[in-house]
Amino acid sequence: MTDCVTSQLGLYVKSWIGRTKMRRIFTIFISFVVLGFLSMAYSLFRARGGWNSYSVKSSPSGHMSMIHLLNADGFYEDTIVNVTERNNTLFNKTGHREIWTHPQLDILHSEKINFLPNFKNPCWYEDLHEPNVYQFNKYTVISRNIRTTMTELMKEWAYRIAKEKPARRLRCLPYFLIIGQPKCGTTDVYRKIVKHPDVINPPIKELHWWSRNRQGRRLNYTDIIPLSDYVDMFDMAAYHIERRYAHDPEVKNPDTVYHHTVTGEASASILWENDDWFHFKENEAFTEPKYTSADYIRHVIPNVKVIICVRNPTDRLYSDYLYFTKTNKSAEDFHNAVSYALEVYNNCTASHSVRFCVYNRTVAYLSRVRLRLGMYSVYIKDWIKVFPRSQILIISLEDYAQHTRKILNQVYSFLDVRILGGEDMRSIAKLKVANKRKKWDRNVGPMLNVTRKMLNDFYKPYNEELAEIMNDDQFLWEPEDYDYESVEDK
Repeated sequence: MTDCVTSQLGLYVKSWIGRTKMRRIFTIFISFVVLGFLSMAYSLFRARGGWNSYSVKSSPSGHMSMIHLLNADGFYEDTIVNVTERNNTLFNKTGHREIWTHPQLDILHSEKINFLPNFKNPCWYEDLHEPNVYQFNKYTVISRNIRTTMTELMKEWAYRIAKEKPARRLRCLPYFLIIGQPKCGTTDVYRKIVKHPDVINPPIKELHWWSRNRQGRRLNYTDIIPLSDYVDMFDMAAYHIERRYAHDPEVKNPDTVYHHTVTGEASASILWENDDWFHFKENEAFTEPKYTSADYIRHVIPNVKVIICVRNPTDRLYSDYLYFTKTNKSAEDFHNAVSYALEVYNNCTASHSVRFCVYNRTVAYLSRVRLRLGMYSVYIKDWIKVFPRSQILIISLEDYAQHTRKILNQVYSFLDVRILGGEDMRSIAKLKVANKRKKWDRNVGPMLNVTRKMLNDFYKPYNEELAEIMNDDQFLWEPEDYDYESVEDK
Protein backbone atom coordinates (compact mmCIF):
# COMPACT_ATOMS: atom_id res chain seq x y z
CA MET A 1 0.00 0.00 0.00
CA THR A 2 2.79 2.36 0.93
CA ASP A 3 4.63 1.55 -2.29
CA CYS A 4 1.49 2.34 -4.30
CA VAL A 5 1.06 5.72 -2.62
CA THR A 6 4.74 6.49 -3.08
CA SER A 7 4.54 5.55 -6.74
CA GLN A 8 1.49 7.76 -7.33
CA LEU A 9 3.12 10.62 -5.46
CA GLY A 10 6.23 10.25 -7.63
CA LEU A 11 4.18 10.32 -10.82
CA TYR A 12 2.37 13.44 -9.61
CA VAL A 13 5.65 15.18 -8.79
CA LYS A 14 7.11 14.29 -12.20
CA SER A 15 3.96 15.53 -13.91
CA TRP A 16 4.09 18.80 -11.94
CA ILE A 17 7.76 19.30 -12.79
CA GLY A 18 7.01 18.62 -16.48
CA ARG A 19 4.19 21.16 -16.47
CA THR A 20 6.45 23.68 -14.72
CA LYS A 21 9.15 23.23 -17.35
CA MET A 22 6.61 23.72 -20.10
CA ARG A 23 5.35 26.89 -18.40
CA ARG A 24 8.88 28.20 -18.16
CA ILE A 25 9.62 27.40 -21.80
CA PHE A 26 6.34 29.01 -22.86
CA THR A 27 7.06 32.09 -20.72
CA ILE A 28 10.58 32.43 -22.15
CA PHE A 29 9.23 32.06 -25.72
CA ILE A 30 6.56 34.72 -25.17
CA SER A 31 9.19 37.01 -23.62
CA PHE A 32 11.41 36.70 -26.69
CA VAL A 33 8.47 37.43 -28.98
CA VAL A 34 7.52 40.54 -26.98
CA LEU A 35 11.14 41.75 -26.84
CA GLY A 36 11.50 41.21 -30.59
CA PHE A 37 8.32 43.16 -31.26
CA LEU A 38 9.45 46.02 -29.00
CA SER A 39 12.87 46.07 -30.66
CA MET A 40 11.30 46.28 -34.12
CA ALA A 41 8.93 49.01 -32.97
CA TYR A 42 11.81 51.01 -31.47
CA SER A 43 13.90 50.61 -34.64
CA LEU A 44 10.99 51.85 -36.74
CA PHE A 45 10.51 54.74 -34.31
CA ARG A 46 14.22 55.68 -34.58
CA ALA A 47 14.19 55.34 -38.37
CA ARG A 48 11.33 57.83 -38.52
CA GLY A 49 13.22 60.36 -36.51
CA GLY A 50 12.18 59.58 -32.93
CA TRP A 51 10.84 62.66 -31.21
CA ASN A 52 12.51 64.98 -33.73
CA SER A 53 10.28 67.29 -35.68
CA TYR A 54 12.72 67.02 -38.60
CA SER A 55 12.84 63.51 -39.98
CA VAL A 56 12.90 61.75 -43.31
CA LYS A 57 10.25 59.09 -43.72
CA SER A 58 10.17 56.17 -46.11
CA SER A 59 7.43 55.69 -48.68
CA PRO A 60 4.12 53.95 -47.91
CA SER A 61 3.76 50.24 -48.53
CA GLY A 62 3.11 48.86 -51.99
CA HIS A 63 4.89 46.59 -54.43
CA MET A 64 8.38 46.36 -52.98
CA SER A 65 11.79 45.69 -54.53
CA MET A 66 15.23 45.09 -53.01
CA ILE A 67 17.88 47.79 -53.46
CA HIS A 68 21.57 47.28 -52.70
CA LEU A 69 23.78 50.21 -51.73
CA LEU A 70 27.19 50.26 -50.11
CA ASN A 71 27.40 52.56 -47.11
CA ALA A 72 30.45 54.62 -46.20
CA ASP A 73 32.13 51.66 -44.51
CA GLY A 74 31.80 49.51 -47.61
CA PHE A 75 29.03 47.25 -46.30
CA TYR A 76 25.78 46.56 -48.13
CA GLU A 77 22.48 47.89 -46.89
CA ASP A 78 19.66 45.60 -48.02
CA THR A 79 16.64 47.86 -48.09
CA ILE A 80 13.10 47.27 -49.29
CA VAL A 81 11.96 49.97 -51.72
CA ASN A 82 8.49 50.95 -52.87
CA VAL A 83 8.32 50.91 -56.66
CA THR A 84 4.58 51.41 -57.18
CA GLU A 85 4.43 55.05 -56.09
CA ARG A 86 4.79 56.16 -59.68
CA ASN A 87 5.23 59.68 -60.82
CA ASN A 88 2.26 60.02 -63.17
CA THR A 89 4.05 62.60 -65.30
CA LEU A 90 6.26 59.80 -66.60
CA PHE A 91 3.44 57.76 -68.13
CA ASN A 92 1.01 58.57 -70.91
CA LYS A 93 -2.56 57.33 -71.20
CA THR A 94 -1.53 54.02 -72.74
CA GLY A 95 0.93 53.29 -69.93
CA HIS A 96 3.93 53.80 -72.20
CA ARG A 97 6.96 55.02 -70.28
CA GLU A 98 7.91 58.57 -71.18
CA ILE A 99 10.74 58.60 -68.68
CA TRP A 100 13.39 58.78 -71.41
CA THR A 101 12.22 62.20 -72.57
CA HIS A 102 12.30 63.69 -69.08
CA PRO A 103 14.18 67.02 -69.33
CA GLN A 104 16.36 66.25 -66.30
CA LEU A 105 17.86 63.28 -68.14
CA ASP A 106 19.15 65.62 -70.83
CA ILE A 107 22.46 66.13 -69.05
CA LEU A 108 24.42 67.20 -72.13
CA HIS A 109 22.28 70.33 -72.46
CA SER A 110 22.10 71.13 -68.75
CA GLU A 111 23.49 74.45 -67.54
CA LYS A 112 27.10 74.40 -66.41
CA ILE A 113 27.70 74.82 -62.69
CA ASN A 114 29.93 77.68 -61.54
CA PHE A 115 32.15 76.11 -58.89
CA LEU A 116 33.69 78.25 -56.16
CA PRO A 117 37.36 79.08 -56.82
CA ASN A 118 38.39 78.80 -53.15
CA PHE A 119 37.35 75.13 -52.91
CA LYS A 120 39.47 72.34 -54.35
CA ASN A 121 36.34 70.18 -54.36
CA PRO A 122 33.68 71.22 -56.94
CA CYS A 123 31.27 73.14 -54.69
CA TRP A 124 28.82 76.04 -54.77
CA TYR A 125 26.29 77.69 -52.44
CA GLU A 126 22.49 77.49 -52.62
CA ASP A 127 19.94 79.45 -50.59
CA LEU A 128 17.96 77.69 -47.88
CA HIS A 129 14.28 78.48 -47.45
CA GLU A 130 13.06 75.47 -45.43
CA PRO A 131 14.83 72.71 -43.46
CA ASN A 132 13.13 69.72 -45.10
CA VAL A 133 14.92 69.94 -48.44
CA TYR A 134 15.02 66.14 -48.70
CA GLN A 135 11.28 65.50 -48.68
CA PHE A 136 11.16 64.10 -52.22
CA ASN A 137 14.69 62.67 -52.46
CA LYS A 138 14.51 59.14 -53.88
CA TYR A 139 17.67 58.00 -52.13
CA THR A 140 16.08 58.59 -48.73
CA VAL A 141 13.57 55.90 -49.66
CA ILE A 142 16.19 53.29 -50.40
CA SER A 143 18.63 53.70 -47.52
CA ARG A 144 18.10 53.96 -43.77
CA ASN A 145 21.64 55.30 -43.36
CA ILE A 146 20.80 58.18 -45.68
CA ARG A 147 17.56 58.95 -43.82
CA THR A 148 19.50 59.21 -40.56
CA THR A 149 22.07 61.54 -42.15
CA MET A 150 19.39 63.74 -43.71
CA THR A 151 17.58 64.05 -40.38
CA GLU A 152 20.79 65.32 -38.74
CA LEU A 153 21.33 67.82 -41.55
CA MET A 154 17.79 69.20 -41.35
CA LYS A 155 18.43 70.22 -37.74
CA GLU A 156 21.41 72.23 -38.97
CA TRP A 157 19.36 73.79 -41.79
CA ALA A 158 16.60 74.77 -39.33
CA TYR A 159 19.21 76.44 -37.12
CA ARG A 160 20.68 78.35 -40.06
CA ILE A 161 17.29 79.53 -41.28
CA ALA A 162 16.56 80.87 -37.78
CA LYS A 163 19.95 82.56 -37.35
CA GLU A 164 21.21 83.58 -40.82
CA LYS A 165 19.78 85.96 -43.39
CA PRO A 166 20.01 84.71 -46.04
CA ALA A 167 20.54 81.10 -45.00
CA ARG A 168 22.49 78.85 -47.35
CA ARG A 169 24.04 75.40 -47.65
CA LEU A 170 27.19 74.34 -49.43
CA ARG A 171 26.56 71.95 -52.30
CA CYS A 172 29.29 69.67 -53.63
CA LEU A 173 29.87 67.06 -56.29
CA PRO A 174 32.61 64.41 -56.00
CA TYR A 175 36.20 65.51 -56.57
CA PHE A 176 37.14 61.94 -57.49
CA LEU A 177 35.32 58.85 -58.77
CA ILE A 178 36.39 55.22 -58.56
CA ILE A 179 34.52 53.94 -61.59
CA GLY A 180 35.55 50.26 -61.91
CA GLN A 181 35.97 47.39 -61.98
CA PRO A 182 34.10 45.01 -59.63
CA LYS A 183 36.31 42.51 -57.75
CA CYS A 184 39.44 44.52 -58.56
CA GLY A 185 40.05 46.09 -55.15
CA THR A 186 37.77 49.13 -55.53
CA THR A 187 36.34 48.90 -52.01
CA ASP A 188 39.75 48.50 -50.39
CA VAL A 189 41.25 51.37 -52.38
CA TYR A 190 38.28 53.58 -51.50
CA ARG A 191 38.50 52.79 -47.78
CA LYS A 192 42.17 53.71 -47.73
CA ILE A 193 41.58 56.93 -49.68
CA VAL A 194 38.89 58.21 -47.32
CA LYS A 195 41.16 57.56 -44.32
CA HIS A 196 43.37 60.38 -45.57
CA PRO A 197 42.89 63.48 -43.35
CA ASP A 198 42.15 65.67 -46.39
CA VAL A 199 39.33 63.44 -47.67
CA ILE A 200 35.77 63.47 -46.31
CA ASN A 201 33.81 60.22 -46.45
CA PRO A 202 30.17 60.61 -47.63
CA PRO A 203 27.51 58.38 -46.00
CA ILE A 204 27.16 56.17 -49.09
CA LYS A 205 30.07 54.71 -51.10
CA GLU A 206 28.18 53.38 -54.13
CA LEU A 207 25.35 55.48 -55.53
CA HIS A 208 25.41 54.11 -59.09
CA TRP A 209 23.78 57.35 -60.26
CA TRP A 210 25.75 57.85 -63.47
CA SER A 211 25.32 54.26 -64.63
CA ARG A 212 21.80 53.21 -63.66
CA ASN A 213 20.00 55.11 -60.92
CA ARG A 214 19.45 58.48 -62.59
CA GLN A 215 17.17 56.85 -65.14
CA GLY A 216 15.40 54.90 -62.40
CA ARG A 217 16.54 51.38 -63.18
CA ARG A 218 16.61 50.46 -59.50
CA LEU A 219 13.10 51.91 -59.14
CA ASN A 220 11.82 49.65 -61.93
CA TYR A 221 11.93 52.63 -64.32
CA THR A 222 8.92 54.17 -62.62
CA ASP A 223 10.70 57.44 -61.84
CA ILE A 224 14.01 59.17 -62.42
CA ILE A 225 16.45 60.31 -59.73
CA PRO A 226 17.40 63.90 -60.61
CA LEU A 227 20.88 65.39 -60.26
CA SER A 228 19.79 67.38 -57.19
CA ASP A 229 19.02 64.12 -55.36
CA TYR A 230 22.51 62.84 -56.19
CA VAL A 231 24.07 66.09 -54.94
CA ASP A 232 22.10 65.73 -51.69
CA MET A 233 24.13 62.61 -50.96
CA PHE A 234 27.25 64.78 -50.53
CA ASP A 235 25.61 67.38 -48.25
CA MET A 236 27.12 65.93 -45.07
CA ALA A 237 30.56 65.85 -46.70
CA ALA A 238 30.01 69.43 -47.89
CA TYR A 239 29.05 70.44 -44.34
CA HIS A 240 32.35 69.05 -43.01
CA ILE A 241 34.34 70.65 -45.84
CA GLU A 242 32.74 73.99 -45.04
CA ARG A 243 33.23 73.68 -41.27
CA ARG A 244 36.89 72.63 -41.47
CA TYR A 245 38.01 76.23 -40.84
CA ALA A 246 34.93 77.51 -39.02
CA HIS A 247 36.61 77.51 -35.60
CA ASP A 248 40.17 78.16 -36.68
CA PRO A 249 41.29 81.36 -34.88
CA GLU A 250 43.83 82.08 -37.64
CA VAL A 251 41.11 82.17 -40.30
CA LYS A 252 39.35 85.54 -40.23
CA ASN A 253 36.97 84.89 -43.12
CA PRO A 254 36.11 81.23 -43.97
CA ASP A 255 34.50 82.45 -47.22
CA THR A 256 37.86 83.52 -48.62
CA VAL A 257 40.21 80.82 -47.25
CA TYR A 258 41.15 78.02 -49.64
CA HIS A 259 39.39 74.78 -48.68
CA HIS A 260 41.69 71.91 -49.65
CA THR A 261 39.46 69.11 -48.30
CA VAL A 262 37.73 66.88 -50.87
CA THR A 263 35.18 64.08 -51.15
CA GLY A 264 34.36 61.38 -53.68
CA GLU A 265 32.53 58.16 -54.35
CA ALA A 266 33.16 54.68 -55.73
CA SER A 267 30.54 53.10 -58.00
CA ALA A 268 32.22 50.25 -59.83
CA SER A 269 29.43 50.15 -62.45
CA ILE A 270 30.22 53.56 -63.98
CA LEU A 271 32.97 52.32 -66.30
CA TRP A 272 31.10 49.48 -67.95
CA GLU A 273 27.35 49.73 -67.36
CA ASN A 274 25.69 51.72 -70.14
CA ASP A 275 22.85 49.28 -70.70
CA ASP A 276 20.23 52.00 -71.23
CA TRP A 277 22.28 53.98 -73.77
CA PHE A 278 19.90 53.36 -76.69
CA HIS A 279 16.96 54.96 -74.83
CA PHE A 280 18.56 58.40 -74.67
CA LYS A 281 17.71 60.85 -77.43
CA GLU A 282 21.36 61.72 -78.16
CA ASN A 283 22.02 58.06 -79.03
CA GLU A 284 19.04 57.54 -81.30
CA ALA A 285 19.71 55.87 -84.67
CA PHE A 286 23.06 54.45 -83.51
CA THR A 287 23.85 50.74 -83.23
CA GLU A 288 26.34 51.41 -80.44
CA PRO A 289 26.52 54.36 -78.03
CA LYS A 290 27.79 57.68 -79.29
CA TYR A 291 27.68 59.01 -75.72
CA THR A 292 28.50 57.06 -72.54
CA SER A 293 28.72 57.93 -68.85
CA ALA A 294 32.11 59.52 -69.54
CA ASP A 295 30.46 62.25 -71.64
CA TYR A 296 27.80 63.00 -69.03
CA ILE A 297 30.33 63.20 -66.20
CA ARG A 298 32.68 65.42 -68.21
CA HIS A 299 29.81 67.86 -68.86
CA VAL A 300 28.87 68.15 -65.18
CA ILE A 301 32.26 67.68 -63.41
CA PRO A 302 34.87 68.49 -66.07
CA ASN A 303 37.88 68.35 -63.72
CA VAL A 304 36.93 65.19 -61.81
CA LYS A 305 39.71 62.72 -60.99
CA VAL A 306 38.92 59.22 -62.31
CA ILE A 307 40.38 56.04 -60.78
CA ILE A 308 40.06 52.65 -62.49
CA CYS A 309 41.08 49.41 -60.76
CA VAL A 310 41.79 46.33 -62.90
CA ARG A 311 43.27 42.87 -62.41
CA ASN A 312 43.94 39.80 -64.49
CA PRO A 313 40.53 39.53 -66.20
CA THR A 314 40.51 35.73 -65.96
CA ASP A 315 40.84 35.86 -62.17
CA ARG A 316 38.44 38.79 -61.97
CA LEU A 317 35.75 36.72 -63.66
CA TYR A 318 36.20 33.75 -61.31
CA SER A 319 36.14 36.02 -58.27
CA ASP A 320 33.01 37.69 -59.65
CA TYR A 321 31.38 34.29 -60.15
CA LEU A 322 32.17 33.16 -56.60
CA TYR A 323 30.96 36.43 -55.08
CA PHE A 324 27.67 36.80 -56.92
CA THR A 325 26.66 33.14 -57.35
CA LYS A 326 24.80 32.12 -54.22
CA THR A 327 24.37 28.34 -54.58
CA ASN A 328 25.82 25.28 -56.33
CA LYS A 329 29.18 26.90 -57.01
CA SER A 330 31.89 24.68 -58.47
CA ALA A 331 34.81 24.82 -60.89
CA GLU A 332 32.80 22.64 -63.29
CA ASP A 333 29.77 24.93 -63.17
CA PHE A 334 32.02 27.94 -63.78
CA HIS A 335 33.56 26.16 -66.78
CA ASN A 336 30.13 25.48 -68.28
CA ALA A 337 29.03 29.09 -67.75
CA VAL A 338 32.24 30.40 -69.31
CA SER A 339 31.95 28.09 -72.32
CA TYR A 340 28.45 29.34 -73.06
CA ALA A 341 29.39 33.02 -72.52
CA LEU A 342 32.35 32.69 -74.90
CA GLU A 343 30.08 31.16 -77.51
CA VAL A 344 27.58 34.03 -77.14
CA TYR A 345 30.25 36.74 -77.52
CA ASN A 346 32.09 35.01 -80.34
CA ASN A 347 28.83 34.64 -82.24
CA CYS A 348 28.15 38.35 -81.74
CA THR A 349 31.58 39.58 -82.79
CA ALA A 350 31.45 37.37 -85.89
CA SER A 351 28.96 39.80 -87.41
CA HIS A 352 29.26 42.98 -85.31
CA SER A 353 31.94 45.18 -83.80
CA VAL A 354 33.34 44.37 -80.38
CA ARG A 355 31.96 47.63 -79.03
CA PHE A 356 28.48 46.75 -80.32
CA CYS A 357 28.63 43.44 -78.42
CA VAL A 358 30.10 44.88 -75.21
CA TYR A 359 27.37 47.52 -74.94
CA ASN A 360 24.58 45.14 -75.99
CA ARG A 361 22.30 44.36 -73.06
CA THR A 362 20.83 41.24 -74.65
CA VAL A 363 24.23 39.68 -75.28
CA ALA A 364 25.26 40.39 -71.69
CA TYR A 365 22.07 39.00 -70.18
CA LEU A 366 22.39 35.72 -72.09
CA SER A 367 25.51 34.91 -70.05
CA ARG A 368 25.61 33.74 -66.44
CA VAL A 369 29.11 35.17 -66.00
CA ARG A 370 30.01 38.81 -66.65
CA LEU A 371 32.57 38.18 -69.35
CA ARG A 372 32.42 41.71 -70.79
CA LEU A 373 33.65 43.36 -67.56
CA GLY A 374 37.17 42.06 -68.21
CA MET A 375 37.40 43.61 -71.68
CA TYR A 376 38.93 46.70 -70.07
CA SER A 377 40.43 48.34 -73.14
CA VAL A 378 37.02 48.71 -74.84
CA TYR A 379 35.71 50.86 -71.99
CA ILE A 380 38.92 52.71 -71.24
CA LYS A 381 39.21 53.88 -74.85
CA ASP A 382 35.83 55.58 -74.47
CA TRP A 383 37.06 57.40 -71.37
CA ILE A 384 40.41 58.58 -72.72
CA LYS A 385 38.59 60.04 -75.73
CA VAL A 386 36.65 62.28 -73.35
CA PHE A 387 39.04 62.97 -70.46
CA PRO A 388 42.71 63.99 -70.60
CA ARG A 389 45.07 61.26 -69.45
CA SER A 390 46.15 63.45 -66.53
CA GLN A 391 42.69 62.94 -64.98
CA ILE A 392 42.69 59.14 -65.21
CA LEU A 393 44.65 56.77 -62.98
CA ILE A 394 44.63 53.01 -63.69
CA ILE A 395 45.67 50.67 -60.86
CA SER A 396 46.55 46.99 -61.18
CA LEU A 397 45.29 44.93 -58.23
CA GLU A 398 48.33 42.67 -58.46
CA ASP A 399 50.62 45.69 -58.05
CA TYR A 400 48.43 47.19 -55.33
CA ALA A 401 48.35 43.94 -53.32
CA GLN A 402 52.15 43.63 -53.37
CA HIS A 403 53.09 47.31 -52.99
CA THR A 404 50.18 48.89 -51.11
CA ARG A 405 52.05 51.88 -49.69
CA LYS A 406 53.71 52.71 -53.01
CA ILE A 407 50.38 52.63 -54.89
CA LEU A 408 48.62 54.61 -52.16
CA ASN A 409 51.25 57.33 -52.48
CA GLN A 410 50.61 57.35 -56.24
CA VAL A 411 46.88 57.70 -55.56
CA TYR A 412 47.39 60.55 -53.08
CA SER A 413 49.72 62.30 -55.53
CA PHE A 414 47.16 61.86 -58.31
CA LEU A 415 44.47 63.38 -56.06
CA ASP A 416 46.81 66.22 -55.15
CA VAL A 417 46.48 65.64 -51.41
CA ARG A 418 49.30 65.46 -48.90
CA ILE A 419 51.67 62.50 -49.16
CA LEU A 420 51.57 60.75 -45.81
CA GLY A 421 54.54 59.22 -44.08
CA GLY A 422 55.50 57.45 -40.90
CA GLU A 423 52.76 56.15 -38.64
CA ASP A 424 49.92 57.79 -40.61
CA MET A 425 50.73 55.83 -43.75
CA ARG A 426 51.46 52.61 -41.84
CA SER A 427 48.09 52.74 -40.06
CA ILE A 428 46.22 53.19 -43.35
CA ALA A 429 48.20 50.59 -45.29
CA LYS A 430 47.66 48.02 -42.53
CA LEU A 431 43.88 48.42 -42.43
CA LYS A 432 42.03 45.12 -42.72
CA VAL A 433 41.62 44.13 -46.36
CA ALA A 434 38.08 44.78 -47.58
CA ASN A 435 36.00 42.11 -49.33
CA LYS A 436 38.51 39.28 -49.05
CA ARG A 437 37.33 36.00 -50.53
CA LYS A 438 35.10 34.17 -48.06
CA LYS A 439 36.19 30.85 -46.58
CA TRP A 440 33.38 28.90 -48.23
CA ASP A 441 34.34 30.37 -51.61
CA ARG A 442 37.99 29.41 -51.10
CA ASN A 443 36.78 25.87 -50.42
CA VAL A 444 35.40 25.73 -53.97
CA GLY A 445 39.01 25.60 -55.13
CA PRO A 446 40.70 27.09 -58.20
CA MET A 447 39.16 27.14 -61.65
CA LEU A 448 39.99 24.28 -64.00
CA ASN A 449 43.16 24.68 -66.07
CA VAL A 450 41.17 24.26 -69.26
CA THR A 451 38.89 27.12 -68.19
CA ARG A 452 41.84 29.37 -67.45
CA LYS A 453 43.34 28.69 -70.87
CA MET A 454 40.03 29.46 -72.61
CA LEU A 455 39.72 32.77 -70.78
CA ASN A 456 43.37 33.72 -71.22
CA ASP A 457 43.01 33.20 -74.96
CA PHE A 458 39.80 35.23 -75.09
CA TYR A 459 41.15 38.18 -73.08
CA LYS A 460 44.62 38.23 -74.69
CA PRO A 461 43.89 40.82 -77.44
CA TYR A 462 42.17 43.15 -74.95
CA ASN A 463 45.08 42.83 -72.51
CA GLU A 464 47.52 43.63 -75.32
CA GLU A 465 45.48 46.68 -76.26
CA LEU A 466 45.44 47.90 -72.66
CA ALA A 467 49.20 47.34 -72.32
CA GLU A 468 49.69 49.43 -75.45
CA ILE A 469 47.40 52.20 -74.15
CA MET A 470 49.27 52.25 -70.84
CA ASN A 471 52.70 51.57 -72.36
CA ASP A 472 53.14 49.01 -69.59
CA ASP A 473 53.58 45.25 -70.08
CA GLN A 474 52.25 44.47 -66.59
CA PHE A 475 48.77 44.65 -68.12
CA LEU A 476 49.57 41.66 -70.34
CA TRP A 477 49.21 39.45 -67.24
CA GLU A 478 51.56 36.82 -68.60
CA PRO A 479 50.97 33.58 -66.62
CA GLU A 480 54.65 33.08 -65.76
CA ASP A 481 54.89 36.58 -64.24
CA TYR A 482 52.29 36.17 -61.51
CA ASP A 483 51.54 33.84 -58.63
CA TYR A 484 47.77 34.26 -58.79
CA GLU A 485 47.12 32.30 -55.62
CA SER A 486 49.10 34.89 -53.60
CA VAL A 487 46.96 37.84 -54.67
CA GLU A 488 44.35 38.56 -52.00
CA ASP A 489 40.83 38.95 -53.29
CA LYS A 490 40.38 42.61 -52.44
